Amino acid sequence: MKSTVNFYSLDKKDDINLCVCELTKKLYKKNKNIIIVDNDDKLVDIDKLLWSFQQNTFLPHKILIDDIIDTPILLISRENIHKLELCKNYSEIINNCEVPLIQYKTQTNIYEFVLDNEEDKIVSRNKYTKYKSSSFDVMHIKYNEQAI
Repeated sequence: MKSTVNFYSLDKKDDINLCVCELTKKLYKKNKNIIIVDNDDKLVDIDKLLWSFQQNTFLPHKILIDDIIDTPILLISRENIHKLELCKNYSEIINNCEVPLIQYKTQTNIYEFVLDNEEDKIVSRNKYTKYKSSSFDVMHIKYNEQAI
């Protein structure tokens, strides 16, 4: 089975970190194992937000540092992207860094958010092109909670 890449376009009013948390929550409720890839400084923000973005919601997660994979939600920094190889049981990857994850061509769902500014749109277009040329199934839709 080929991997699918889902591009979600955000509005200016959308907070990307909250969108990541909402998507993570929805995937977790479907019993999925989820990886969130982002730059180090942003991972700390997402880590904190996953604890607090919604009352009475617990999303078991951690930032992967020590190669111990013991939670259904892993946060991996761009600098540690090579550690994705350790995560064979994770079928969902939310990619918030500039690098397309073209090495995951089978049995993975990749989620990409497109911010509403020209610089980020250029990065997303480049990633879209790389995924498409690498034979991924690629979808692009406007983000809203029902789209997930």
